[in-house]
Amino acid sequence: MLLQYDRKELYEKVWDCPLLKVAQEYGVSAVALGKTCKKLSVPLPGRGYWAKLAHGHPVSKKPPLQKLEKVPVIYRYPTAQKNPNNTNQPDPEFLAINQLLASGALNPPQFDPACRPHPLVRSTATRLRSRSHKNEFGILRPREPGGLDIKVSEGMLDRALDAMAQVIAVLEQQSHTVAVAEEGRIVALINGEQIRFAIEEPVRKVVTSKPRVPNPTDRWDYDEIVAHEPTGKLVLAIETSTWGQFEQRKRWSDAKTQRVENLIADFVAGLLRTAVSLRRQKEEQEQQEAERKRQEAERWQLRKDIEQEEKKVEQLNKWAENWERANRMRRFIKAYEKQYSSWPSEKQAKYKTWIEWATQQADRIDPLVTEKPASVLDRKHELSWW
Repeated sequence: MLLQYDRKELYEKVWDCPLLKVAQEYGVSAVALGKTCKKLSVPLPGRGYWAKLAHGHPVSKKPPLQKLEKVPVIYRYPTAQKNPNNTNQPDPEFLAINQLLASGALNPPQFDPACRPHPLVRSTATRLRSRSHKNEFGILRPREPGGLDIKVSEGMLDRALDAMAQVIAVLEQQSHTVAVAEEGRIVALINGEQIRFAIEEPVRKVVTSKPRVPNPTDRWDYDEIVAHEPTGKLVLAIETSTWGQFEQRKRWSDAKTQRVENLIADFVAGLLRTAVSLRRQKEEQEQQEAERKRQEAERWQLRKDIEQEEKKVEQLNKWAENWERANRMRRFIKAYEKQYSSWPSEKQAKYKTWIEWATQQADRIDPLVTEKPASVLDRKHELSWW
């Protein structure tokens, strides 16, 4: 509901505190409130008034509010009332993850050279050791499916394996596991949610110019040669999709002052957050699907009710028409009976039989007659047997 500006109230407020604060109270901009004051002929303090007042300097006196014969009517939207109980409380699940991260519980354990690497790390290293299996960008390809999702060049393989080993170690410390999903991809199993993750080395495009003539003079004398090469940087990535309000960070990469090895704890925290978001995302989808089915059931029931109602209305119209026909026929029969009573007696027997037959036809279509007289027309269906 729109609210009307109170001219006297506005006058008192703009001389009691700066226009910006009054505008915030009304839920409008200072420029809009200034225009409103001008339309309502409400005088405003001059420039520098509040600064002079704050430092004890003399200021202009507050002018009186002029009387207007016709006060303009100006409306505004009511400002939203702040609910003291509706504060931005941190999400308890994400807060618990942040506490784990701050406490150091997600930091990788100390490396023990005497311990054998994780079986998944060993099997992945075996699959990627062959130098001949590379794509056109120099990224290693596994000799066979399976293993951790690692897409790096030969020179970055050891770093990538070590980083993945640390991620797995932290996950297992937190009672989570890394396993092979149904589609053959390696996933982190966190509270029942499967989250795909990988480590990769981005590829960059390299453009070089080759002169096409002995003495090139402009850019048209050069051919561009485009090539792609690994960047020498690693990126830890979460490949399971979350979107909308559930979207979480997906990539942690090398930078000038940091390496992914120093981001393991933050990456695992990202996996944990993604598991929470993934569960909530599925719950919302289930709720939406349940709501869709409920609405579909309501529409189906509504369609059924409408069809039944239409049949009832159709039946009612048919009964009313037949009743009208039956009464019309009876009125005609009475008029006919009155007419034939004046005819010779030798003809009355014949017409009396016709009147009885006609009355039966009226009774047959009358919906208020429960016992319908028999007719040869009832045997019409027998003709279809022959």
